[in-house]
Amino acid sequence: MNSKSATAPLKIIVNASVIALCISLSLSMFITGWPQKIFYVVSYVSFFTTLYAIYKKDISFKNEHFYLVMFFSLFFLAAVRFVWAMMLKHNGIDPSPTSAGIINNYLVGSKRILLGAFVILCLSVYGSLTTQKTIFLSKVIIVVGLIVTLGFGLHEHFYTVNDRIKLTTDASSMSSYMIIFIYAAYLGLSRLENHRYSKCLDLGAFILTFILLYLCGTRITILALIFVKLTFIFLEYKIDLRKNWQMAGLVVLAIVTILGITGHRWAQGINDIQKYDVQSSTSLGARVAIWESGIYLLHHHIGFTTPDERTTLARAFIKTHHPENTEGYTNVQYNMHNEFLEVTTLQGLLGTFSLLLPYLVLIYGWVRKVNIKGMVLPFIALFVTGLTDSVILYDQTATLFVISLAVCCIGTRKSAE
Repeated sequence: MNSKSATAPLKIIVNASVIALCISLSLSMFITGWPQKIFYVVSYVSFFTTLYAIYKKDISFKNEHFYLVMFFSLFFLAAVRFVWAMMLKHNGIDPSPTSAGIINNYLVGSKRILLGAFVILCLSVYGSLTTQKTIFLSKVIIVVGLIVTLGFGLHEHFYTVNDRIKLTTDASSMSSYMIIFIYAAYLGLSRLENHRYSKCLDLGAFILTFILLYLCGTRITILALIFVKLTFIFLEYKIDLRKNWQMAGLVVLAIVTILGITGHRWAQGINDIQKYDVQSSTSLGARVAIWESGIYLLHHHIGFTTPDERTTLARAFIKTHHPENTEGYTNVQYNMHNEFLEVTTLQGLLGTFSLLLPYLVLIYGWVRKVNIKGMVLPFIALFVTGLTDSVILYDQTATLFVISLAVCCIGTRKSAE
């Protein structure tokens, strides 16, 4: 970046955008509407700031090649989803209410991924203008948001019929995915900030995140939390557990403690697997049937299809091969409970490639020794949770994923004082 372009107004814009994104993250779990509006404002500002960067020649393929390739990969991901949704929306066939909801989620989500791509590119170019004060303030904002979210979560858990909290979403699993993306963003900021209260904030953020995920009751996000935290520790502190036995012991103790506290959910899962032949219509049993139907559908089409067509074929498969699995038969209408199966069974090979491309770009950056330590965290959260569910199918989770990725871009460059 040309230092002469680092004007005071630009520095204000960048720092205000970072704070605004963290406010959006912090409000997302207990307020609807405003977090999305804040994101839209920041994305539009980022779009024009990116145009300014092009005009001032602050963007060059030599210096920003990784971020430009990542931008185009996210643009392609959004474009495939948008085209698919628009084709189905105007094909003259009335979809079922469930199918219409899926199409609308993809349509809104694709727009937000596209806008988020501009935010990511903008912060990758001008991220060095982010100050230490802004980063610390952003961390405080996220922690405060987690505290307020916990208050709403505890109220829902104890005073409503929801044992597993949903907060501002339609499902507990969606809430847990949004929370893990918020925590990934927090860790991305933590890489650059060393305030005297940072360690206390970091510990508080981890504890709050774990409690919220525990209240959501989604097993896969507990694993995602472990993987994201371990990745952060290994990449940031470069700890070799084979040589540092004390740290290895602490890591093992922490993992055992986390799994022990959530033991009832793991025990339930193990019990479902053991009794699958007798009772297949369980949470895990439904996923097995849905995954098998998804793999079956892969052999039948490689192009676009509608959610209703997929549901019809998948239900016919489940009825034939898993006749007792009413849970799988019912829930297959919503999604394939696996990110890659989800997009492949709806958008064919083009959808598969569009989802795979950002991961390939990330691997490319790692091979080329680009500093991807911050950006890798949201991708790990997405990959792990995407093994058992369709995560960025929903516009809310797609939004928090790109915001988290954008905030983590700041952590790939040295902050300005």
